[in-house]
Amino acid sequence: MAVCAVCGKRTRFGKSVTFSAEQNNRTFKPNLQKVRARMPDGSIKRLWVCAKCLKAGKVQKVASC
Repeated sequence: MAVCAVCGKRTRFGKSVTFSAEQNNRTFKPNLQKVRARMPDGSIKRLWVCAKCLKAGKVQKVASC
């Protein structure tokens, strides 16, 4: 199971509730993307990062060659 390398977001579990109040198990999965990111020490590494962290600018992406 993949986890966001920045915020630690992972799959969560909950219930899907129908109009008649029946409850079924379901999963809430984060929108994880595999990106090449520059680490603080300057090295480049492939990481699983959620779209929320990418949009917030918490990760510096590296252009693919």
